[in-house]
Amino acid sequence: MKVCLTVVLLCFGAWLTDANPLCTGSPKMLNGKMCASTTRYADGNKGACGCGPSSGNNQFPWAKSAYLASANQALFDCDGKTWCGQACGKCVKLTTTGGFVSGQGAGTAAGQTKVFMIANLCPIPPIGSNPNWCNQVGTNGVNQYGYGWHFSLENGDNQITGMNWDNPEVTWEWTNCDLGNLQDARTPTYCMYRQCQCRDAGKK
Repeated sequence: MKVCLTVVLLCFGAWLTDANPLCTGSPKMLNGKMCASTTRYADGNKGACGCGPSSGNNQFPWAKSAYLASANQALFDCDGKTWCGQACGKCVKLTTTGGFVSGQGAGTAAGQTKVFMIANLCPIPPIGSNPNWCNQVGTNGVNQYGYGWHFSLENGDNQITGMNWDNPEVTWEWTNCDLGNLQDARTPTYCMYRQCQCRDAGKK
């Protein structure tokens, strides 16, 4: 899968005056790893990868409590698709850095790692519902906090608040969903993704 990683070097110091991130640069990196901002959501919908019955817009029961993530547009699909994007069904390993954006979250202990399956697009349609976090422009932008990547995390069963993640800054990398499931059953397996309507897009 192609991933849009081209960056523009812009100065965002004025926007980040009161921030407490540990990642630096534009886009932000830490020890050679890509950094991302995170938020959480719970809307009960099947999302932009169709993880719910073909009729209606409800999500599968397992999706409510699973480790699912919505990715910003450039990561979800480089060509701008808002349904069945290239990243559907792929998994990312998120590791907390101990940092966060001041006023938008709280400190979370560093080194906590969880594996999330991408199953939705952020901003969650209608476009613009999360403008501050998911407004990376085109293929080379960062959001207003300086992050080139953003993940909004499914919290339908309080799985995110339950582990005291309050919009933490994370590093991220691609990983294997099935291995993630062996570590924590809340990470969906590739077999589970085969139930989604976008099973023939993204991860097969």
